[in-house]
Amino acid sequence: MSINIRTRGQVRGGVAEVKSLIRHPMESGARMDQSTGKPFPMKLITNVDVSVNGNRVVDAQWSANISTNPYMHVNVAANSGDEVTINLVDNTGETGSETFTLR
Repeated sequence: MSINIRTRGQVRGGVAEVKSLIRHPMESGARMDQSTGKPFPMKLITNVDVSVNGNRVVDAQWSANISTNPYMHVNVAANSGDEVTINLVDNTGETGSETFTLR
């Protein structure tokens, strides 16, 4: 199963505003399942990379302090027609990737 990412980007004056909605539980492992009394297993996005035309412009490490189904907003130097790729990896090895062309 892969991480679902919905992304948009808009360019103004050489800067692209990239907005992403990411479908992921971001479970910290501290919350208890009331039916079993055991904690839900930890499941967190740990690495986020954003590239423009193959050049990495964002390399972030996330932690348990990020909400369920996170929203990510970054501004990067880019132009119309540039290709943006977002890659995500969680602590279980699950991945997600989205590539789109800026307009």
